[in-house]
Amino acid sequence: MTYKRVKMMGANCPTCQRKLDILLKDGFQEIVCVCFRCRAVYAFDGQELQKLSNKKPPTVQEKATLDALVQALPEKHYYKGQGSQLRQNEFGYQRNWLSLAEYERQFGEALSFNQCDLRPDASSCKWCGQALPKGRRSFCKDSCSRNYSQATFTKRHMPSLPYRIACRDRFFCQISGADLAQYNRHGIRIPASNGELAIHHLIFVSHNGTDHEQNLLTVSAEVHRAYHAGDAEITAIIHRIRDQRLEKFGEKMQFSDPAGQN
Repeated sequence: MTYKRVKMMGANCPTCQRKLDILLKDGFQEIVCVCFRCRAVYAFDGQELQKLSNKKPPTVQEKATLDALVQALPEKHYYKGQGSQLRQNEFGYQRNWLSLAEYERQFGEALSFNQCDLRPDASSCKWCGQALPKGRRSFCKDSCSRNYSQATFTKRHMPSLPYRIACRDRFFCQISGADLAQYNRHGIRIPASNGELAIHHLIFVSHNGTDHEQNLLTVSAEVHRAYHAGDAEITAIIHRIRDQRLEKFGEKMQFSDPAGQN
């Protein structure tokens, strides 16, 4: 049994609207859809999506379907690295980024970028833009601090590792220069995604690429789609960045022994 992996216009997750990965069984007699953002797997009968539970232990039939799904993926879609791969747990399969602790354990170093301050003027409030009172360095009042924390941490909807990469790149697409940051009700640019941000692996995880910061690049969703669609100009730019980084950080950007990294 084998599956063909495709993406189609209009095939979006009913929960988050992310484009689904569609896995077509030989002869298209069975269709399975995966949303990596919601960590959900759906069966499609030609009319509606039926969610295969990953919140509770799956039934015997669901588990068999999930097992067959992963085993039948083509070789190039097996995620061998320890980064954001498709992993099995007791509830099914999900795609995870490394935690910051696991990142440090795996690479022997902490993620280099931490703080993100997008203010053009360090004497203004990060949230409302007003001048800071004497003795304050970030916020003019406590309510601004709470609003900022809620927008950039509580509701940012991004794991810590890709968030820090976006912070490193100051929420700009590194290919097109597009502004990918959110603007709050005061018109202030804050370090949170506007919904059009993607973190691209220069060496694919399926090619043993890691989650090391040098293998990650902030791009717009539009650029990301264009790259995977084979746009020649964007592909050339990204590959040039990849090759430059490989010269210095190749041993950290790609696992050299894929057999030992499953």
